[in-house]
Amino acid sequence: MKVTRLPAYLTLALILLGTTQCAKQRSVTVNSIRPADIEVPSDIKTLLILDRTKFDKKVIDILEGVLTGEMPYEDKANMQFLTSAMREELSYSPRFQIKLASERLSGNSLSSAFPDALPWSQIQILCDKYKADAVIAVEIFDTDFIVTNGTRIKKVTENGVERDVDEYYAQGVNSLKMGLRLYNPKSKEILDQQVLKEKGTWSAAAASKAGALLALIDKADATHQLSSRIGADYAYRVSPMSIQITRSFRGNARKSPALAQGSRLADVGKWQEAIDIWKTGIPAAKEKHQGYLSYNIAVAYEILGNMTKAKEWASTSYTQYGNKTGNLYLNLLNLRIENEKIAQQQLAD
Repeated sequence: MKVTRLPAYLTLALILLGTTQCAKQRSVTVNSIRPADIEVPSDIKTLLILDRTKFDKKVIDILEGVLTGEMPYEDKANMQFLTSAMREELSYSPRFQIKLASERLSGNSLSSAFPDALPWSQIQILCDKYKADAVIAVEIFDTDFIVTNGTRIKKVTENGVERDVDEYYAQGVNSLKMGLRLYNPKSKEILDQQVLKEKGTWSAAAASKAGALLALIDKADATHQLSSRIGADYAYRVSPMSIQITRSFRGNARKSPALAQGSRLADVGKWQEAIDIWKTGIPAAKEKHQGYLSYNIAVAYEILGNMTKAKEWASTSYTQYGNKTGNLYLNLLNLRIENEKIAQQQLAD
């Protein structure tokens, strides 16, 4: 089973109601599907991923004349990793078949701006060669890895005595920018042109400066991690994808044994039994606890896949018993239902 990645811009990848770290709260995950951010025509079934980030020879000659340190050459290994990560993420969706082009075309520039679009005749040749319907071209790839280091005071205890010692640390900040175009040769239309950015920070500490720098992640590994994230981000942009939603429910409350008993049943997956217990506890409970019980019943029905009942009990939790969280939950249920409807339409087209 695929482990769901959670890109930062997703609005439905993680929904957490309440504070799950509180002893009175429990959490549970449920599978869902979210729609693509952009509409891709239904006749596009196979996507070809193309690396177009090779520097022109003229650009390399200019760089050789003005730079003396590490030069921003095309990093073929990093791009291979990035395009493979994109293919892997997109392959989790039933919407597309994904292929990788073996060609590596020129495109990257000193300005990190999009190059001129590829000619449609060239896009068609690529699609014919690989039996693809459209091309995702990576046309900007820029990384910047900055390392800082220093010393700080660390308290250690030896033989029961606390003392201060110097600790050396190193920190690496890696920024990655990727520009993509989605070419549709049939309509001769660029369906999407997007710049995605990711940033990561890593740190290490040791008894010496050399040790801290040695323990710090290297630029290639940092870039690989960010490439995986950004590849996942774009997969969610163009294709409906499976996600996991986290819900929380009330675990216990004073003077409400039914709440605790039902929650223990929910802990072991006996959701219908939990519903039955929670329902029997409502008549004798205080109004606040009635709101908790009704809300829990709503969550249980969602886990069981009965969205109609889930909405009814979320509404009851709020309208009858004043549980404000029930109203928020009702809105989230409606959002999930709408998103899944759109996603299913995208998959059915």
